[in-house]
Amino acid sequence: MITEEIWNKGLSLQDYIERMEIYQKEMKQRVNDLRITSAEFQKLREFNQVRKIVVLTEARCKDSLMNLPIIAKIVEASPSIEMKIFIRHENPELTLFFSQNGYKNIPLCWVMKADFSFCGAWVEQPKSAYRMLEAWKNNHPDYSEILNDNTLSDEQRKIKIKPLADLLLDEMWNWYDTGLQSDTSREIQTILTS
Repeated sequence: MITEEIWNKGLSLQDYIERMEIYQKEMKQRVNDLRITSAEFQKLREFNQVRKIVVLTEARCKDSLMNLPIIAKIVEASPSIEMKIFIRHENPELTLFFSQNGYKNIPLCWVMKADFSFCGAWVEQPKSAYRMLEAWKNNHPDYSEILNDNTLSDEQRKIKIKPLADLLLDEMWNWYDTGLQSDTSREIQTILTS
């Protein structure tokens, strides 16, 4: 269970971004450039139920880079929604709690009411993104081969995968700009209103 004491230990978006050791520049750019539609903004502006969102994440997570700015814009649009961010490797007890509740992937968006009772959770990426990622991996089989090559050291793997990882990040950025952003927003708003 998330308590007020745990909630108060969470980071603001700005504090989280300042602590990022990877993708910091990209996160700042996405947060700055990303816009939600006027219809979404109006709907969120009128939403008056108090909701608290705990986001569990890591700076290295590409799905977080894509989706955390969307979550932040949802929070920014509604005066009744708050968000706190927790870095997974710095919060083992919280990570264990989520894991015991069946949530192991990040980013994890854990939505609660004002009294910290659970409303629902959103994990990793919108459902439509899984198909796109699978298709991308099928078109780039060397990506999985490199990740699963046990003959490589961690450093060798990192060097070898970098061009493909950069390409994937560019593709993901495009996917979110052309549809996945709306999917993420819609899925999270469904949880908020439950």
